Amino acid sequence: MTDEQHIHPAATLEQWRMSARSWMAAGIVAAVLVAVTLFPSLDLKISAAFYVPGRGFPWRNSAMGEFVRHDVPSLVLATLLACVIAWVAGMWRQRTTLRFSTREIAYLLATLIVGPGLMVESVLKPHSGRARPQDLTIFGGNADYTSPLWPAHACASNCSFVSGHAAIAFWLTAYAFVVPSSWRGIWLVGGVVAGVAVGTMRVMQGAHFPSDVVYAGVIVIAVNVILARLILAPDAGGERHGPSAAP
Repeated sequence: MTDEQHIHPAATLEQWRMSARSWMAAGIVAAVLVAVTLFPSLDLKISAAFYVPGRGFPWRNSAMGEFVRHDVPSLVLATLLACVIAWVAGMWRQRTTLRFSTREIAYLLATLIVGPGLMVESVLKPHSGRARPQDLTIFGGNADYTSPLWPAHACASNCSFVSGHAAIAFWLTAYAFVVPSSWRGIWLVGGVVAGVAVGTMRVMQGAHFPSDVVYAGVIVIAVNVILARLILAPDAGGERHGPSAAP
């Protein structure tokens, strides 16, 4: 019997479990997308919870809010800079420990450029026309609410759909595809938690709706997965993924 014909039961069970988890995650994401798209009251009710008549959104100028708005993108970009430095150092010193492959660095750069950069900041935010919560009439502004994915003209530039800050935080899930396999789940969960945390603060500030955060996460993570298959696929059969592999 050839290797192709012999399939170990444990391997089959693990593949089934991975498939089941993938379908479960896809189902949850689909349900959330349907909810935030078809039930706009969710956006408005959640945003209203952080609005105080006469004061607006108190978290807008809070210390934590300003940290998220000004510093979080720089911190995320610093992680990529550290990876590039490690890659250059590894190439120069000819060491594998703490060394990223050229393909992995290309993947990280590509996901950042395509996801948060091109799709979010260059396509959606400038052209969605969706007003931010703080600009709605019900929250003291002069714009009307529009559902996600619905064409709007309530905003000229840097609009609400989708959240750029949440997008760059969700981008951290890209590291799940370049670290050793034992760390993948941690990085994936950590990236999702980071995106949700940053997105929640932006909602509390009245800068975005929950649906802006959800769609930011779906778009960025989808880009990460697709580009992982396109760029990192040749390494899929090996054990070595990420900078901590042994020489």
